[in-house]
Amino acid sequence: MKKVNKITAGIITASLLAVPFVHPGHTTLAAAIKNDQTEKVSFQNLTKETGPQDKSGWDRSSLTFTAEILTSDCISAMIKNDEDSRAMQGEVTYEVYWAAEGNPKEGKVVATGAVNTLTPGEAQILTYKPDHLVAGNYMFKAYQRPNHPGKGELWSEAITVKENTDLNEQVQAQRPLDQFFNSSIDKGTATFTVPEGMDSIKISFTSYTYPEGTVPQEDGKPYEGQISFDNETKVYGPGTYTVEVDLPNGYWQTDLYLGPEVEELTESGHPIDKIIDADYGYKN
Repeated sequence: MKKVNKITAGIITASLLAVPFVHPGHTTLAAAIKNDQTEKVSFQNLTKETGPQDKSGWDRSSLTFTAEILTSDCISAMIKNDEDSRAMQGEVTYEVYWAAEGNPKEGKVVATGAVNTLTPGEAQILTYKPDHLVAGNYMFKAYQRPNHPGKGELWSEAITVKENTDLNEQVQAQRPLDQFFNSSIDKGTATFTVPEGMDSIKISFTSYTYPEGTVPQEDGKPYEGQISFDNETKVYGPGTYTVEVDLPNGYWQTDLYLGPEVEELTESGHPIDKIIDADYGYKN
């Protein structure tokens, strides 16, 4: 599963799912990604004293888009309350704009939602997942808290969805979470880092055996029919970890992913908002 995405410097969570996720990779996501329409990245120990609002009534929060993500069936953007800001004193609205071509800002609103009250450094994944993701150009627009000294609104980078594009192929090469967790896998050994300030998270590392007679192709496909051979699932707090699993004889694949063990893979493998990293090969 490759991914077209952009991640700007900063802390990020994927929620599934954000994010680095249609542009060059940068530093990104900080927390577990979920598949909800609006997903929240939760951080600990980042809250500063809210303090009094200034005379204008502004709560001293300041939002920034830090990543844009395109997967096979949805688009997402990560929005963050700056670390040197203060906690939001209420929610704000966001909108998703679409245009068949050209600037999405001049297009139409296809979805709306709410940005939760974010503490300093906290981020949230905003996701638009229609029944069918129509080709065209998309942008997320969000509003700052009342009386913000800036323009009062902010836009994500444009996300382009192309017709007849195999997004699963794009997503596989650029998994958003591998850079977030600074992960690497060498056969049966996985190393990854849970960022400071992030909530503890459940991560699984599993070795899979292919169905008899199956020879893996590019990216370890086909995924369907792969069965768990060995697994290690734990809840990890901030820090760097090395995990090992045994490999089966013959062709194998090892996957590092969010959540509990998945004992048998389907045709699509692990969802893009769960998979962190992978490797595959042959053992005599």
